[in-house]
Amino acid sequence: MPSDSEHRPFIENISAYALGTLDAEESSVLEAHLQTCASCRDELAAYRQISGGLLMAIPPKAPPESLRQRLRQHLPSAQKSNHPRRTWSFNQLALGFAVVVLLALNLFSLFQMQSYQYQQAKLTREIQTSQIALAMLAYPGTQSLAINAPSVSGALLLDKDRSIAVLIVWNLPQLKNSQTYQAWLVNPQGERTSAAIFDPDPDLPFTSVSITSTSELSVFSSLGVTVEPAGGSKQPTGQRIFRIDF
Repeated sequence: MPSDSEHRPFIENISAYALGTLDAEESSVLEAHLQTCASCRDELAAYRQISGGLLMAIPPKAPPESLRQRLRQHLPSAQKSNHPRRTWSFNQLALGFAVVVLLALNLFSLFQMQSYQYQQAKLTREIQTSQIALAMLAYPGTQSLAINAPSVSGALLLDKDRSIAVLIVWNLPQLKNSQTYQAWLVNPQGERTSAAIFDPDPDLPFTSVSITSTSELSVFSSLGVTVEPAGGSKQPTGQRIFRIDF
């Protein structure tokens, strides 16, 4: 049997062991000792009876309601419910619909404006070309060279001294969207230079085109018109519609 000096460390740890505050290593040592020491086991039983009685002697007390409310606010379910559901009122839906309609109208107006500007620019060019043609007819040096072709008619107004030329064509057939008419100035060596790309206006019975060149018109001997892909070609590739020699 252990002496009092050897027995004292176990007795001192029994109270902490009974309350569950003894660390793991000391608990293991005490539990091994309890298996061989009846007096320590009796001491432990007495401490457990006392501690149990103390716990039973404290009457249960309900927590205050304010504490419960604060705890509920920290629960996950309460956090989810704090987020308001997004609802759409009739006024909000009407406003959204109005914004969409207004945006569509603005896009349509922009498209119409661009189309109008294109038509206006095209009409301006035609008016300018017609004015040039009228002015050329007033000059005594202007030549009027007729178009000799079975399907079209018209004339080339040419003033070599001023290097001005206007082509006026009647009954020019409409082409596909992938095609265009292209006028070529031809020099005596047979070299061709692009002088205009144009399409007939379906609302007008004739087509007037201003012929332009970086060189003097006096260096050329003829003018021809061919059908080319949309946007024109660097050299003639399509069917020739007519040719005018000068």
